[in-house]
Amino acid sequence: MKEYTYSVARVRAKETSLMTKQDIEQLISADSYDAALRFARDRGYRADYDSDITAGAQRDLWEFIEEIADKEIIRILRLPTDYHNIKASVKAVFSGIDGEDLLLDGGTADKNEIYKCVKAREYKELDKRLAEVCEEAVMILNQTQDGQLCDIYIDKAMLAAVGDAADKSGDAFMKKYADMLADTSNLKAAYRCTVSGKALPFIENAVYDGGTLNTSALKKAAAGGLDALFEFVEATEYAMCAESMKVSAASFEKRCADEITHFMERARYESFSSAPIIAYFYVKKAEIEAVRLILYAKRSRLGDELIRERVRDTYV
Repeated sequence: MKEYTYSVARVRAKETSLMTKQDIEQLISADSYDAALRFARDRGYRADYDSDITAGAQRDLWEFIEEIADKEIIRILRLPTDYHNIKASVKAVFSGIDGEDLLLDGGTADKNEIYKCVKAREYKELDKRLAEVCEEAVMILNQTQDGQLCDIYIDKAMLAAVGDAADKSGDAFMKKYADMLADTSNLKAAYRCTVSGKALPFIENAVYDGGTLNTSALKKAAAGGLDALFEFVEATEYAMCAESMKVSAASFEKRCADEITHFMERARYESFSSAPIIAYFYVKKAEIEAVRLILYAKRSRLGDELIRERVRDTYV
């Protein structure tokens, strides 16, 4: 059995600096962008990296995780960023825009390498799996001019990569996380298909065949309309997400994300597994994304209620 005592102790110390629900609410309620920015800085978001204070927090998070986590866990946590960067690179190249500002740090591959490879249509510098995904995504967009189909392909490739890596790691908690990621992604994909009136063939392509849900039944429910999808979700372990389906897409997607946060909250009390490490990473990453979203919304002068509808829960 792997020894996690030291790593978990480090996480426990770091958890004390996480923003609380009250902190997030205070940030949302700030009366201006400048006030929100001052509050974020007071809560540890430093301005000495660059103009985006959340970029510094993101780098700090990765440095900490690199210090305390096994390589296999770090790789799994980094994988979704690779696929975000593939998606951003392909879209940027086909739109004829500079995609560098759309890329994120924190993947297993250098973000600029992915962008350069997609731009040149030359993928030998990437590992085999990422190279194949890049090449296929470019081909889909070339042949169909359909950005949605390209997104679906990349999202499913990401879920498969995370699932395979979690299986190979032998880490039970990481496997459960990969399953929840697949389940919630499938619920969101099915919901989007339903509200946009997609037929069964499209839905069958959009939903990933993985996770713990009966994906065959999910696809049929999505094709049957919102009431049929509601009934399907109500009968699963994600029943608490069902009511939010009738509110809005943003509400439903937020609730799906919150379910993973609540799962992480329960996991933080384990002391002899990877669970507290992964839970801290997930929640800190969600906090950083929330701060970024709130600051953007404040700068754009969006209403507080609109912000609240989109910001994920925190477990503190």
